Amino acid sequence: MRKLYITGCCGMIGSNLLSTIFNLNLKYRIVAIDNLSRGKLSNIPPHILQSIEFRHCDLAYNDSWAFDLSSDDIIIHIADIVAGIGYVFENEWSVFRTNILINSNIAKIVTLNNPYKLIYLGTACSYPDFLQQSLSDSGLIESDKFPASPESGYGWSKLIGEIEFKLCTKSSSTKLITLDLHNVYGWPCTYSDSTSQVIPALIYKSITSKDGVLEVWGDGSQGRAFVHADDVSFSIINAIEYSGGESTFMIGPNHCNSIKEIAEIIISHPDIKISSLIFDTSKPTGDIGRFSLSTLSYDVLGWKPSVDIKSGIYGLIENIKLDYSNGT
Repeated sequence: MRKLYITGCCGMIGSNLLSTIFNLNLKYRIVAIDNLSRGKLSNIPPHILQSIEFRHCDLAYNDSWAFDLSSDDIIIHIADIVAGIGYVFENEWSVFRTNILINSNIAKIVTLNNPYKLIYLGTACSYPDFLQQSLSDSGLIESDKFPASPESGYGWSKLIGEIEFKLCTKSSSTKLITLDLHNVYGWPCTYSDSTSQVIPALIYKSITSKDGVLEVWGDGSQGRAFVHADDVSFSIINAIEYSGGESTFMIGPNHCNSIKEIAEIIISHPDIKISSLIFDTSKPTGDIGRFSLSTLSYDVLGWKPSVDIKSGIYGLIENIKLDYSNGT
């Protein structure tokens, strides 16, 4: 039976992908790898955890997880250091270095074992910052990636990883597919510390506000194309089954939501008791806006997002409320 090696299996995307694979009853043997630095084994439903082989491994320094990888198998490489904009800019070197180490070790494994396919989860953060200066006109396509000019060390680390994967598979039989993700949200996620990303961070601040005020970083006009973790899982499933000639696909909706719009959706939830928004323009905001012109994803990969932003956020509010009330 073909094996799927899923790195970062205990994080938001990895755990959702495992659930999707089992819900679809796909016939693969699953080898799941995580160092548990951020993800938790409890993020994987118990019945799924019992049916997979979990390997605890730090991918930056250890390659023992791949001892039985064969040329018939698929690596789905999700693991990286990713966080909200504040953490990314305050820790650029460590984020960059760790991601470079992780990706280079994966590339070494690919070179030695020539798996059937490597599916790499890239990021829209790798695209040029000068193309991300408008909410309405910053639609990106796959060919926009070069000339390279990512805004952050995180974006550079992910881009360099993709370049290394292209080099290590160039003369091999391994098929490389890169899925460039726009801003992913969903459950499970970190919501209450410095690594939290924008949607869960705003939800947490709304739930714990004592004065009915929600503080938003920046002036709220900056925006992103937000894509739900469930939709990302289905893009990976499509990439597993894809046999065509394209190698890079943007995964995200074809429009931006401003951070102000996101905050307004959050405070519209009937259980959120926020009466006003304040905007802290002294905090980092990042690129003004970016979204996906996902022609290849829609027409070639056969993927498009299905979770609308309001229902996705409302569902995440319910998850975070429950988790917070349980003290977990």
